[in-house]
Amino acid sequence: MDPFAHLWANEATNVHAQRYSQAVSSYEALAHCLRNRYFFDTLNTLAKENKIDILMNFGCGFSMYPFTLPPSVLYVEIDTTDVISFKKDKTHLWQAEGLLPKRNIEYVSADFNAVSLEYLYNKLLPLSEGKKIFILIEGVLFFLGREDTSRLFNLFNRLQKKEDFIGSVSFEPSLEKQKVFKKLIDFVEVNLEKNQQFNYQTVPEEFYTSVQGYHLIDHQDTMSLASRYKPDISISEDEILNEHMYLIQKS
Repeated sequence: MDPFAHLWANEATNVHAQRYSQAVSSYEALAHCLRNRYFFDTLNTLAKENKIDILMNFGCGFSMYPFTLPPSVLYVEIDTTDVISFKKDKTHLWQAEGLLPKRNIEYVSADFNAVSLEYLYNKLLPLSEGKKIFILIEGVLFFLGREDTSRLFNLFNRLQKKEDFIGSVSFEPSLEKQKVFKKLIDFVEVNLEKNQQFNYQTVPEEFYTSVQGYHLIDHQDTMSLASRYKPDISISEDEILNEHMYLIQKS
């Protein structure tokens, strides 16, 4: 459902994706598509029901939600300085060339490992005041520590009001026992820059059912989404990095 994703593809990205697929799991492209489709459908439905005015995408990467979802929503793209700078320049260029539709987008640089997120709160509060907020954080928690995660969810709680949403993605601890998970860890560690450190995180479902002030609305995983969107495909559970998608709402 994304006619714009191909814009990011080039020889280098294709080579990297192929290396990753061969080293970790041949199902990874499918898994990412299933995850993105789930949130696309969820966001699209909520936007049409007038339940969200603003999408804050924490760790937006090179996802293209602003250009596939309704133009009535304010999109806040949040990521590291280098990602935001590159993405902003590219999307502006493609809009000027007529390859992307115009959208209301704010770009915000952030460090999710920072000891304090007060600077980020001060940037986001003026954008979100009086608006119905959907916060999306996918493909991020794996790379953060527990304290970083707690700070982020405290930030979410401060920004949001009753009936606002959070969509989050994480791996469950049980995945750590599987060979495919070790392949992922090995791949990430081999591709780190010199002297970088990597501490991964898995998150049990209990985290989402116990987030203060929120209640769990929906919980899907790669396998359940595969049966929904691609029932014709047979998947080996031992060879897939089974991601879990959670939708929680502020009480």
